[in-house]
Amino acid sequence: MKAIITQWLYAAGAAMLALTSCGSGETYPMASAEGLAKIRELVAANVDTSQYKIYTVEWREDNRDRQLENILTYIDVYYLDADNNDYHLSFQLTNGKFTTDGPELNDRRSYSYACTTPLDIAAIDFDYLQKIGERADSLVMSDEEGKHLTLKSAGMFRFRMWPVGLSSVDRWNHSEEYRAESKQMQVQFELNYVDESESPEYQGRFTVTNYYTVAFTANASGEVSIDN
Repeated sequence: MKAIITQWLYAAGAAMLALTSCGSGETYPMASAEGLAKIRELVAANVDTSQYKIYTVEWREDNRDRQLENILTYIDVYYLDADNNDYHLSFQLTNGKFTTDGPELNDRRSYSYACTTPLDIAAIDFDYLQKIGERADSLVMSDEEGKHLTLKSAGMFRFRMWPVGLSSVDRWNHSEEYRAESKQMQVQFELNYVDESESPEYQGRFTVTNYYTVAFTANASGEVSIDN
């Protein structure tokens, strides 16, 4: 288990939130139907999928004073236009509202719009998130060291249709196997744990607590494996 856990330090006093609890207002748990609905709403309002192909959507929890509280805080969207321009659109929870400065255009054209399969955000649902979260936690708990850990938060979810590189267009045109691979959705996510047996340290007004991040990969059917 030590080989698959990344240890970090968390400085703050945070109350534990259930991984799939209900949110209120613009504050949503990382894995929740309400959070997914908000992500879809923001993307639909800012990215015209009749003109653009989204290939990656990622969301993360707060990485500052509310870290480990399991609050959806950052959303990143990556997409292409018909001229192979590559865009990155980010949202951040600021003063209780999600805000954005608009899309940023990548200086380089790396991916093919015509060959890339768009990510269907509507296909990402809460039942799937719950399934992969439960299976991931079971994998950790099945390990002898993992039994000492308590799930604290979901740190990140990333859903991606691998964009076809401009240098790979010829391969895409001639390889059925490669075309099939490029149409498979890829899912990566991270769960954060604490060891309740470890005593926190106190540095002034801060409580410093170890937490442990475990990274996972899932497929479309919900099968989960731990990333080495």
